[in-house]
Amino acid sequence: MMNRNEFFNYLAENVQMYLPPSFEDAQVSIEENIKENGRKIPALVIRRQGDSTVPFIPLEEIYDDYMSGNSLDASIKRIVDWRIQLDNLECLSDLGYLKDYEKVKDKLRIKLCDPELNQGWLNDKAYTLQGDFAAVYYVVIYEGEEQDFSTPVVKQLMEEWKVTLKQLHEDALLSEREKQAFLFEMDDYLCSMMTGNGTIRNLLDGKTKWHPEIAETPILCLTDSSMKNGASMILQEELMKQVGEIIGSDFYVLPSSIHEILLVPDIGIVDTSGLSQIVKEINETSVELCDKLSDKVQYYDRAKGAFENAERRNQTRSFAITNGEFYPGKEPVFI
Repeated sequence: MMNRNEFFNYLAENVQMYLPPSFEDAQVSIEENIKENGRKIPALVIRRQGDSTVPFIPLEEIYDDYMSGNSLDASIKRIVDWRIQLDNLECLSDLGYLKDYEKVKDKLRIKLCDPELNQGWLNDKAYTLQGDFAAVYYVVIYEGEEQDFSTPVVKQLMEEWKVTLKQLHEDALLSEREKQAFLFEMDDYLCSMMTGNGTIRNLLDGKTKWHPEIAETPILCLTDSSMKNGASMILQEELMKQVGEIIGSDFYVLPSSIHEILLVPDIGIVDTSGLSQIVKEINETSVELCDKLSDKVQYYDRAKGAFENAERRNQTRSFAITNGEFYPGKEPVFI
């Protein structure tokens, strides 16, 4: 078996023999695509003269399949099929429309990330800080069953659009509302996975009444119907008010991943520091770096309709004793 670098180099050196004649003069190279959370994604690039846009074909998954028994021949054929398929997508042939804001504002999407983990990556991106998270804006180019293509909005592009960051954020929120929000109880999900019946109640459908077990603290999951980048649903103010009404109390927000968030009702028996430790451990052991959102647990106050860092909230509500009297800490600042 080849190691990772040997495998990548083999693909780059041999893929040309499998490509159709239209790629006869194409240049093949391996490039690193810098992504969120400091990820460096090796990708194969097959570039012909005159190509205005060139798709990056990620290689990690292909290498994993090779290590699982896929042949070298099958690995190369997969790349060729992928490149030809992308070449036939009309939406990738000319991306000049990206410079026309009116043509793309309905295709805007939001992904959340932790700004502390992405300081360098965020340098040229258009984003707004949303408490402990950064909302980064993307334009969807293509959405398919196996592969999606989108591009982050960089500051230079936003300047060409001549739109303010405030306008960009509002239009992105409006565009995101097209995605159907999905709220369900984790027990329902786990039961569905074990039984295979595929039935999960959407508590936002206006028909389902939710009656949690009093003896336990329920855990709910909020995402969108595609379960892709669904954590951004927490930025929808009206939706969060609706979620609060369904839960019937303030609640903790566990940044499970960029695809979903977990909600834990505050019924007086939850240990904030314990939740934070659970999130950190899960992120370290069970969440892929590409899907990681943050370790920072949030708290949603229904009365204020706002989030704050759960641990800071816990600290500011502590009491100090001075001259035999109790003095509460400073009131928290809500975002």
